[in-house]
Amino acid sequence: MIEIQNIDYNNHIDFVGTAHFTRRSLNDAVTAVTSLRPSDVALELDMRRFRSLNNSCLGCPRRGSCQGVCEFIGATLALGNVDANIWLIDMTETEMKRRMQRNMTPREWYNLRYGINQHEEVNPVWLWERGFKEQVVKNSKRQIERNRKYLPSVWRVLIDERNALMAARLAWIISEKIENGRDANVLAFVGAAHVDGIRELLEEPHLIQHSLKRFNLSFTEPTLMRRVAIQGN
Repeated sequence: MIEIQNIDYNNHIDFVGTAHFTRRSLNDAVTAVTSLRPSDVALELDMRRFRSLNNSCLGCPRRGSCQGVCEFIGATLALGNVDANIWLIDMTETEMKRRMQRNMTPREWYNLRYGINQHEEVNPVWLWERGFKEQVVKNSKRQIERNRKYLPSVWRVLIDERNALMAARLAWIISEKIENGRDANVLAFVGAAHVDGIRELLEEPHLIQHSLKRFNLSFTEPTLMRRVAIQGN
């Protein structure tokens, strides 16, 4: 179990709420990294997804000119020689699927199979690229509420449980930095639907332990992908 410190965690973290694989999100990511110069970058990924995304970009003949590179990879590339840690803070896809399948009711399987919750009002990528971020977030929240109603087990894992785990890992990163006498300036890239929930948990960190226990989640430390060291001239 993570030991929560008496720390104002939100004072040590900035969030970029993303809409995955859009050019505008990539620009937001690069701007945030270059302007904030964080000590640590946290990504809503696990190792398998990070490697898959990174390897796809590395082997792509359009590398450097592609308009579809995701903001997570764009953020790591934007770090350049900045002396910063890169952390992977999300639940694995395997664990997500296991937890959803274990708890879904027959009614939820029916709803999922017949697409009760699949309606999209307007293409979110189209809106996001044209600067209507607030509308995308609003539509996303409405979609989340439909998930809460028709697929509560899926909603719980994809939103509540991941929020709890990511908040715990972010708190751990900040606590470790401060305990070792170093500045904690974390920049977290998570889906826009997760930002408010994670912030609320970090605002009242005792709720993090409560949430982990309620969801029967075992805390494990985030994965340190790599440390970007400043190169000499």
